[in-house]
Amino acid sequence: MGGFAGGDEGGYWDIDTLPASMDKQNNNASKNTHRGKFDIERSDLGYSIKIHTKELYNTISFIPCTCKTFTIEGYNNIPLESNAIYKAFLSLTNFTNDTDIEEFFYTHKVIVTKPISPSANPRENSSDAAAFICLVKEVCNLVLSTDELRKIGSCVNADVPFFINSIV
Repeated sequence: MGGFAGGDEGGYWDIDTLPASMDKQNNNASKNTHRGKFDIERSDLGYSIKIHTKELYNTISFIPCTCKTFTIEGYNNIPLESNAIYKAFLSLTNFTNDTDIEEFFYTHKVIVTKPISPSANPRENSSDAAAFICLVKEVCNLVLSTDELRKIGSCVNADVPFFINSIV
């Protein structure tokens, strides 16, 4: 069963027989089969997979310390001026003109803990910048709308507003 129908004329994939033939091969398959670090989901439309690793996530912490300037640890290979979190800090202070943010970071440093060695992956840095912006908003009691947070994030790079949407 399954495969091409229509002979030598070019044919088409007989989608109606595909799930039935797969079901025969997988009589013991459950609707959601857990295999290692991913789940295989079966539906009337076919099969899908979602890869997830809940153990792999970055943590951004504000740790008390006496700092002369904005201090960030965890991005050893990335110069401060190129760091998305530092750009987010500058964007926040420029947008709000709130000196309390600068004062806060004279008494706290940023520590980024990564499960895998730090990289220059722009998407990863964008998610860190978005998380930083949202954490500063909460810790410094900033009254900023989601639209304003996205605007601040867009000054860092185009991906940050996407990640802000997933946080707020």
